[in-house]
Amino acid sequence: MTRLRLLCAVLTLASVSAFATPPYERPAGIAGDREPLIVAGYRALFTCSAHFFAGRPLDDIRRVELVDVEGLGYPPPAIDERTRTVTATDTSGQIVRIAAFRDTMGCTLLPPQWSRRDIPKLPYVAYPPAPDLSGRPFPEGERVDLPPDGIANGFEALGPVLDRAFDGRSDANPDGAVTTAVIVAVDGRIVAERYRPGFGVYSGYRTWSTSKSLVGALIGIAAGHGILDPDASADIPEWDYPGDPRQAITYRHLLRMSSGLQSGGPNTNAIYFGGQDVVSAATTTPLEVAPGTRWKYANNDTLLLLRALRHRLDDDLRYLRFPYDELLHPIGMYHTRMEIDHLGNFVGSSQTYTTARDLTRFGLLIANDGVWNRRRLLPEGWVEFLRTPAPTRPPAKGEWGYGAQFWLLDQMPGIPPGTFTTAGNKGQFVTIVPGRGLVVVRTGVDPDGTRFEQHRLVAEVVSALGR
Repeated sequence: MTRLRLLCAVLTLASVSAFATPPYERPAGIAGDREPLIVAGYRALFTCSAHFFAGRPLDDIRRVELVDVEGLGYPPPAIDERTRTVTATDTSGQIVRIAAFRDTMGCTLLPPQWSRRDIPKLPYVAYPPAPDLSGRPFPEGERVDLPPDGIANGFEALGPVLDRAFDGRSDANPDGAVTTAVIVAVDGRIVAERYRPGFGVYSGYRTWSTSKSLVGALIGIAAGHGILDPDASADIPEWDYPGDPRQAITYRHLLRMSSGLQSGGPNTNAIYFGGQDVVSAATTTPLEVAPGTRWKYANNDTLLLLRALRHRLDDDLRYLRFPYDELLHPIGMYHTRMEIDHLGNFVGSSQTYTTARDLTRFGLLIANDGVWNRRRLLPEGWVEFLRTPAPTRPPAKGEWGYGAQFWLLDQMPGIPPGTFTTAGNKGQFVTIVPGRGLVVVRTGVDPDGTRFEQHRLVAEVVSALGR
């Protein structure tokens, strides 16, 4: 049996298993963040990725990744090194959630109706080990020559800026958020790089919604290959019925958060931590308003882009390889994993694990108009589209704007024209300042109730550099 047929067989078996008992489904994937099933799933998934992908110990994971769900009386998650799984329960022990790690796939949270014996049914793609790039200079490799303080000669003015980003409260950090990494790259070279104790060059962390910007790039690559037409109706097979009004939704509408669909906005907890599959949540909601007439930030709009991509590719193996073959590996993002649900759908609105350096590589690709080492990965004009204000969210002075899976910062004080950024929960940012060769990456583990002001950090960097 070929690998493709094996994968298809696995997906079929997974579907059969999932429906042997009633599947866990919530309309639009909406669920309360304090529901015991959600909290247990959060604890299992975060512990799994932090331990098996990032190599972090449980005690530290509980202090950092799980800080927002500690103190609720839940027992510590149980890590099984042999099976590379994590099990977490609710306070009664009746709700049991399991997350399973595979080297090339990251962690996958099993749905509540699955048990440990279903793990072999999870989709899987093998990749060779990442090449040893330690001797090659960044960005093609991992060699970065900086003094011990992480500030390149001639860029000493950035020292106080990084100090303020990490230590205590500042204009950029008024609430005391927790910075884990800051990287400043100028003209493709890292000139400042610093990490919080316990984190480092190879410390992976969840991107949260910075993953949406990766999806924005992937859709551009697919358009460049002729796989889809951005102006066409999004090819969602669940909407392929005569007269379905959702057929008026185009890829551009989804990219610009302008689908008009009913959704929980940023609440897709049932997918992220409940174990609901992407398709049952994202494809089943009705229109509230006509497509292209309303801006509403919605995780499901991004998930629908990936659903359409999978359908257009019509090849599950190619779909699972697509981000790696077409974007991540070509630019050296070997320490990045885009995680999937149990039926093989990328949870690409949030669930990507990566490092600060890999995020910097992505920022450099975007800053260079989608070209890497003289090879064009994104079609000409796509980056301009990503950073053009969405018609449903026109620019407003003093507010972050929105383009297509990227946020726009150039209406904020001290920010150069055209500046745009990714943005993820708990402070994951990749900011590009066009025309100045500048990329600013900040990652964090900000506790609930805190907010890192990336535009202020960028303004400080621009001022310090005099660019």
